[in-house]
Amino acid sequence: MGLSLQILLPFFGGLAVLFAPRFGRDMERWGTIAVMAVTLLILIFISLNGDSGRWLQMVQADWAPSFGIQVLLAMDGLTAAMLAISAGLGIVCVFISWEVTHRSPLYHAVICWTVAAANGVFLSFDLLVFAFFWELMIIPAFLLIGLWGYGNRESAAMKFLVFNAVAGLGLLAAVFWMGATAPEITFDAFELAEAGYSTPVQVILLLGFALAFMVKLPVPPFHAWLPDAHTQAPTAGSILLAGLLLKTGAYGLFRFPPLLFPDGLMAVAPYGMALGAFGVVYGAILACGQFDAKRLIAYTSIAHMSIVLMGVCGGVHFALAGAGVEMIAHAFSSSALFLLIGALQHRTGTRDLRELGGLQKTAPAFATSFAVFFAAALAMPGTANFLGEALVITGMFQVNWAFAAIALVSLVVSVVYATRLIGAIVFGKPKAETAVFDDLKPYELWPIIALGAGTIVFGLFPQVLIGWLRPAIDAALLPLGVGAP
Repeated sequence: MGLSLQILLPFFGGLAVLFAPRFGRDMERWGTIAVMAVTLLILIFISLNGDSGRWLQMVQADWAPSFGIQVLLAMDGLTAAMLAISAGLGIVCVFISWEVTHRSPLYHAVICWTVAAANGVFLSFDLLVFAFFWELMIIPAFLLIGLWGYGNRESAAMKFLVFNAVAGLGLLAAVFWMGATAPEITFDAFELAEAGYSTPVQVILLLGFALAFMVKLPVPPFHAWLPDAHTQAPTAGSILLAGLLLKTGAYGLFRFPPLLFPDGLMAVAPYGMALGAFGVVYGAILACGQFDAKRLIAYTSIAHMSIVLMGVCGGVHFALAGAGVEMIAHAFSSSALFLLIGALQHRTGTRDLRELGGLQKTAPAFATSFAVFFAAALAMPGTANFLGEALVITGMFQVNWAFAAIALVSLVVSVVYATRLIGAIVFGKPKAETAVFDDLKPYELWPIIALGAGTIVFGLFPQVLIGWLRPAIDAALLPLGVGAP
């Protein structure tokens, strides 16, 4: 029941907050915070009292047995980490949106529904239910961008919708075919993993899954929706996109191709690593040319998520461990950076780097926070981001030194865009827009401290995170015929 509540609480909580204003001022905000907090407490209870085997908890029950559909939810350390990030970012989004008054009940309901759909993706192992939540996740994100975004928000929302809906058709087609051709109709991922598909069939099915995952990740050339969506989305929308929705693509790649299509994955892995290597360099180079701070960070996300693709396709222990760590580390650092850029835009009315500067003099807490998280984005030692990228590059050296070298080159390029961004915002003389600048307020500071603590604690004590992810890493390696080092 506890796993089901990870989906049901935020979903029905979203319905409840639509009517919450009838009971008092700001009740939709406090109601959303309460829903996320209870969801998080239940997750902590399950994690502390979970089984010691492969799964911390698993739930299986018939839903529509005539059609082979069931409730099949399972949670290991990787799933628990993503669920914790999901609920935690839900609370952060409420606090940093306290001044949003336009359609406030619907705004907070949309935050709840985004969390509910993402949790369904993280937990479901019935592939039809997984595909349902995958498609459902698009709707609240579309509303966040289209209704509460900036500038040309409707066009950005439509581009996000079209890219992700069309890519999802490949996933749906593959899932329907697998269920229909099973000896007894089923969408159980664990039963379908034993189906014994030939390698060519696995490759075709894998491409259907991978298209949906790589668009969400996103990896070039499937990334065109991301810069516009981030640029036009409200701050909460950017945080949920970077910290949650992009991670569903990474999670899908980590979880399902090794389980369902191990031979197909090994067959296309060199192309996946090449695509990831291209994305790492492409995202870093384009980030160097941006003047819009949000757009610059969006392109860095493309580079960092391409590292995850390289790690999954690497198919060795270090590379997969790095992919898992990078998912979590990037959720912390990118969410914090979008929070800071949102605060910057709210105070100055601009994100143009040419109009900013000197915040170390007028807003030291903001400048320090910005420097810390850009150090994380640069994968500096002592951060979880360093751990993730170092593990992936180490794994790449075991598989193909050329891809490892390309990933290292991208680290050099990242120094260029990082110093440019830090120099434009933090250093120099304050410009007219930043001469008078309110420093971070308590409701902005505590999420920064929490996200920063996660980044540094996991960076300094990597075995804590690696140990937590170990069952998921070993399970992904087993079908590939690779043992732990």
